[in-house]
Amino acid sequence: MDPALLAELRGPAWARLSTLASRNTLTAAEAEEFLLLYRSASKDLSRIQTVAPDSEVSIRLSNIIHRSRMQLTGVPLGLRGSLVQFWVVSLPAALYSLRWMFLGVFVFFVGLSVLTTVWALYTPGALESFGTEEMRRQLAEEDFVDYYFEHPSGFFTVGVWANNAWIAVQWVALGILGFPVILGLIVNAVNVGLSGAVMFEFGHGAEFFRYILPHGIPEITCILIAAAAGLKIFVSWVVPGPLPRRAALARAARSLITVALGLVVLLFLSGIIEGFVTPSALPDVVRIGIGAALTVGIVVYAIVLGRPALLAGDTGDLSEDRAGYQVVAVD
Repeated sequence: MDPALLAELRGPAWARLSTLASRNTLTAAEAEEFLLLYRSASKDLSRIQTVAPDSEVSIRLSNIIHRSRMQLTGVPLGLRGSLVQFWVVSLPAALYSLRWMFLGVFVFFVGLSVLTTVWALYTPGALESFGTEEMRRQLAEEDFVDYYFEHPSGFFTVGVWANNAWIAVQWVALGILGFPVILGLIVNAVNVGLSGAVMFEFGHGAEFFRYILPHGIPEITCILIAAAAGLKIFVSWVVPGPLPRRAALARAARSLITVALGLVVLLFLSGIIEGFVTPSALPDVVRIGIGAALTVGIVVYAIVLGRPALLAGDTGDLSEDRAGYQVVAVD
């Protein structure tokens, strides 16, 4: 297909579309004509970009399509509508799109944590490298549990939330590099495994689970979601698929920053559990159940709202009029 020939044949229709896109109001007949011209021009642009994405014709038609798209979606949602769109459509769609990446990250993290615990317990001299026997005993018999009682619950909640939210945002933002997320997963998994090994070494394995599970289930889930989001951004850059590399990266980054924003709120709920529920006198089954309920809620939220949104084509990305239509630029 020759773009110049197509431009000559379709030029009048494109010019008419450009004229209608510049008007503030349209009659019923003009609106119907506008929609037909927009659909036709979009197909023309798709055909041109497959053979000559850097051509002058592609640039000109991209701009016409972009202005037409703004005409179609120019009515803002408003604050309330934007919040509803974020929580009901964009965030669950972005979370659901991460399901397989999250599963891989989860298996890797939990597997490495368990292997580290087993290795440290049954490898002679391994725990000695973690610290002296006196230091390890201090951690197992006092420090591990005292950590949850050192500060007032409100202060502790805010501190934990700020730290975890910062980690989550970093892992999503640094996902483009790949290795910071992988390194972070390894370091945190090994730390959890070694802490568990020390607790088991001195017969406090039950306390390890009693104090780490209530908040740890939702907290680790959220952190692993952040890791999955970061790694998906990395994969979109390395394996862009049918899109140009830069376009694929931009789309993934916009969609998955949505996840980072949502995790800030979800981690606050986890922080409340760590500050108020974990050190409480509630029965273990209740404390752990609260954390498990939050995690199940996140999973159900992502599936029930995210699956239909994703099937409808929403990935958590901005709308095209806000994200910017793919306009080809020539250097």
